[in-house]
Amino acid sequence: MAEEEIFDAEVYYKNDPAKWLILVHGFGGSARTWKKQIDFFSKHYNLLVLEMHKRNGNEDLDLDKICKLMNNTLDHYNIEQAHFLSFSFSSLICLRFAVLYPEKVDSLIMGGGILKFNLKTRFLLFLAITFKGFVHYIVLYRFFAYIIMPKKNHMRSRAIFVNEARKLGYEEFCKWLDVIPQTTKSLSWLNELNDNIKVLYVSGNEDYLFLKDTLKHSKKIRNSQMEIIDNCGHVCSIEQYDKFNKIVFKYLTSMSL
Repeated sequence: MAEEEIFDAEVYYKNDPAKWLILVHGFGGSARTWKKQIDFFSKHYNLLVLEMHKRNGNEDLDLDKICKLMNNTLDHYNIEQAHFLSFSFSSLICLRFAVLYPEKVDSLIMGGGILKFNLKTRFLLFLAITFKGFVHYIVLYRFFAYIIMPKKNHMRSRAIFVNEARKLGYEEFCKWLDVIPQTTKSLSWLNELNDNIKVLYVSGNEDYLFLKDTLKHSKKIRNSQMEIIDNCGHVCSIEQYDKFNKIVFKYLTSMSL
């Protein structure tokens, strides 16, 4: 029997009894974008840090295929259940994963979480898909990074994500860009989310593109709550990593009491 395809991953073992925390980067990101979380949470948990853009497979992706690859990866490392820490677009991937594989999910933590695409974000996505064949993908990525993170205090986060996106290559960029519209058509499957799965959203109050809709629509998830970090943009896990880590750690600790 052929071995199941998996994502590349970095693994940090604390000890066998420790809980697992799965770190799932956003579109264009990498394990490097979780550096501050790895430094902090590796002292308390076993970590599996996915590298979702480093794959040998050349086939097209869809949302359920990505979730299957994630599940294969957990099985490969004999992880039966874990907490999931996602960022931005991967928050929708992790929600879908929790619907398909609820037995694998202890909780979901969404950094810079996205739950709904409004008219503005749909229009920006339309522009990206329309011009991806004519404009260099890094120019597109830099443009959208500036739209999402426009302020001076967002500059470092913006630079890190643009630099990581350079490593993608055009084909990988397009492959993942084409997955995003699948999450904008319908989120009716969210009604299938197990009510026992707890969900935490952590966003910056300067997350101008996504915060308003996340605040509104997260209320429809029965077992969810939201934390907002002041003077912080979309990439709160980097821009104010200390506050972000403390919020997440407090949340995870509260579930073990």
